[in-house]
Order: sequence, then structure tokens, then C-alpha cells
Amino acid sequence: MTLLAHIMISTTYALIATLVGFVLPRIFVSLDTTEGLIAASVVFLIGVQLHCMYIWKFGKTDTVNRLLALHQDYQVTIDRLEENKREQEALREQVYKAGNEKDKEIISEMHVLQTLLNQVIEKSGKSLEHRVDQAHALEGAKQSGKKIFQPDLQELERSDGEVLNIMHHALEGNRVDLYLQPIVALPSRRVVHYESYSRVRDDEDNVIFPSQYLRLAEDSGLVGTLDNLLLFRCIQVIRRLGPRRPDLRFFCNISSISLNDKEFFPQFVDFMMENSELSDRLVFEFAQKDVLRQSSGVRRSLANLGRRGFRFSMDQVMDMNVDLADLGSRYFRYVKVDVAMILEQNLDIHPDDLKESFARYDLDLIVEKIETDQSIVEILDFGIDYGQGFLFGEPRLSSDTRLDL
Repeated sequence: MTLLAHIMISTTYALIATLVGFVLPRIFVSLDTTEGLIAASVVFLIGVQLHCMYIWKFGKTDTVNRLLALHQDYQVTIDRLEENKREQEALREQVYKAGNEKDKEIISEMHVLQTLLNQVIEKSGKSLEHRVDQAHALEGAKQSGKKIFQPDLQELERSDGEVLNIMHHALEGNRVDLYLQPIVALPSRRVVHYESYSRVRDDEDNVIFPSQYLRLAEDSGLVGTLDNLLLFRCIQVIRRLGPRRPDLRFFCNISSISLNDKEFFPQFVDFMMENSELSDRLVFEFAQKDVLRQSSGVRRSLANLGRRGFRFSMDQVMDMNVDLADLGSRYFRYVKVDVAMILEQNLDIHPDDLKESFARYDLDLIVEKIETDQSIVEILDFGIDYGQGFLFGEPRLSSDTRLDL
């Protein structure tokens, strides 16, 4: 109740008391003026008392209502705190699970990379020891006077030893780089995918190209290790890319040596099965000769990956007389054909029917090694949708800002 209301009520009590004190002596003649004033005062005091009782009762009710409101607000606050606590616990659990999953991914990658490094150390060490033994044998033969047919062997051995040493230290010193070459949509030349390549650097950061070390790597058993190390470099790029460019895929070559490595390949398959979210990004690429002679065990493992969403590509095609239906059933999605094979029409399928023949089995045809504008003009007449080659871009370091990542 406001102060103005109290004043008005008190004034009303005073007016009633004045009226009583003025009227009673006239109604009851026996009462004098003093007695009338006493009666007026009693009436005023009774009114004030009644007003105080009303104020007390009203104040008590108001206090009770306020306490109830405060209690309700307190209960709502407690409920909100409990809800926030539950949300915080749920968020903490999610962060904990995400952290554990991330740690598992990192540990898995580190374990695989450690396996690769151990293979590199072991294999390159054996290769170097073998060549040292050969050099000692040759030196002994020379001292004994034996005539040995050895055309340019000294130079070849020195070159092989240097390259092996470079590869050995490059893997230990993290100097195996990922290079990416664009695969483009035609005729727009928009980058839609990338193919991955490895490049090795020596101690002075000079790039050693595959043409310089690939034969030696194959002979010494290192090519599989390099291919798989390249794969994990590619996974690192994918993780940095995150949700950007969701349709962008990375083609990673898997050599026959990796496929037949009984130690690494099962571990590789298990890792990919546990990280099936990479299936939207990675395409594993195999040479045609390796596709045709894959063992039943390798086929089963790749089929398991295919059922998890991973897709495959076949390149180094030498014979177009392939069972496209079989490729499609084995989760192949892409086939790469040399532009020269198409332009020379060295095919069992007429170039005009190529796109339709592949599309029938959900296969995309990519024409590779396109280096001239004349070549692209000719293949566009056949309706080819995808192309790759130096005309569209050479392989660049994955950290190169000119890449459309």
C-alpha cells in the first residue's frame, strides 16, 4: 500500500471521529462537549487500530507471497544449475571421448609411421651392407689378379650408395615431402581432385625425383615404405583441410609391394577401417598389372574397405580389354588412361563410346598425361569429363599456396 493511501485512510478516520464528537452531544443531550471529544478520540483510535491490524495482515500476506516467489525463483535457479551441470558433464564427456579418439588416431598414425621407419632403417641398412660386401669382394678380386667384367660398376655403386644414403637420412630427418597434382573437370579446368606424389630431399634440400630413386627403391624393398609414408602425409593434409571442399579427393598410389607386405598391409587395413571417415577423401590407386594379379586375400581386404565407403582407381592401363563390370563390383570408381592411347585409337572401344561404357558401371574415366592444348581439343570431342597432366598443373608441394586447398 502506498503512502498516499495511508494518508487518505487516516484522514477518513479523523473525519469520522470529528463527526462523532460533533454529533453525539446533540443526539444525547446528557453528554457534554468533553465527553463528545473523548468519544471522538476513541473512535479515531479504534480506526487507527483496525488500520494497523489490516496493514499487519496485508504485510504478512505480501511477505508470504514474496517468500513463495523467492522460493520459486530459487527452485528455478537450482533447476537451471542442475541442467547446466548435466550439460557441462555431457560436454566434458564429449570432449574426453573426442580427445581419446584423437589420441588413438595420433597413436595409430605414430605406430604405423614408426613401423615404416623401422622398415626403412632395416632395409636400407641391409642394402648398404650388401653393396659394401660387393665392393670388398671386387677389391679382393682385383688384388688376386682376377679379371672381372665390370662395366661402369664403380660409378653405379657409388651412385646407388649415395641415393640409398639420401633416402635413409631423408626418412629419418622428415625430408620426404608430399606433392599434389590437380585432376580437373573438363572443359572448365576446375580442380576437382589431386593425385599424390612423393619427393625426397637431400641434406642440402635438393629434390631427388622418383626417376632417380624409384628403381633402387624397388630393388631394395623401400618403395612400399615410401608409398605408405606418402599416404600418411596425405592424411595429414586431409585433417588440416577439415570440412572445406567436401567433394575434393586425394589419389594415393599403393604399390604391389605394399599390397603383399604381410606385416604392414593388415595393419594398414585395420587403420583405415578404424578411420572410415577418410573414405570421403581418399582414393587408393593401383596399376593395372597389380589389379589383375591381386591375391584373394588382398581382394577380400580391399572389399572390406570398399564396404566402409573407400573407393579405388586403376592407372597405368596398358590393355583396355578389361572387365568393367568386375571393376565396378570391386568398388573401383576411377580408371586413368593415357591420352596417347585414346588419340591413337589403340582401343577395343571406340573413343566416342568410352564415356558411356564406363558410366554404365559407375566408373569415371580420367585421361592423364595431357600436355598440349591440341590434345585437350581432341579429347573433348569424345566427351571426356576429367583430365590430368602438366597442361593443367605440375605437381606442387602440398604447402604451396598456389594449390586450391
